[in-house]
Amino acid sequence: MKVQTLTAAIAAAVLTLGLAACSKEDAEKAKSSMSEAAETMKEKTDDAMDAAGDMMDDAADATEDAMDAAGDAMADAGDSMSDAMDDAMDATEDAMDEAGDAMDDMADEAEDAAEEAGEKMNEAMGN
Repeated sequence: MKVQTLTAAIAAAVLTLGLAACSKEDAEKAKSSMSEAAETMKEKTDDAMDAAGDMMDDAADATEDAMDAAGDAMADAGDSMSDAMDDAMDATEDAMDEAGDAMDDMADEAEDAAEEAGEKMNEAMGN
């Protein structure tokens, strides 16, 4: 924006110096040219400001989309962790059940072996 202001000031100074040596018709043409140049500069500045606004809107939209995606990813990660913990708990329960069953089987086998040993001992003793 400062470059545009500086350009306009230089143009005004050049035209003012030029007008001092020109006829009234030349002065009107120069004034008209200066007005057209100022209008063109204003239009270009407006276009640049609109483009900058559009870029800011696009950046805001992209940021919002990125935040939404990050939130979704975190939610998915949380769901995955929850699922993994549930699976681990299920596996632990299954392992404990299997260990309990194995201990029951061992106890039954030990009891059967003790009974059999007792019977053999009684036979050996003649009872």
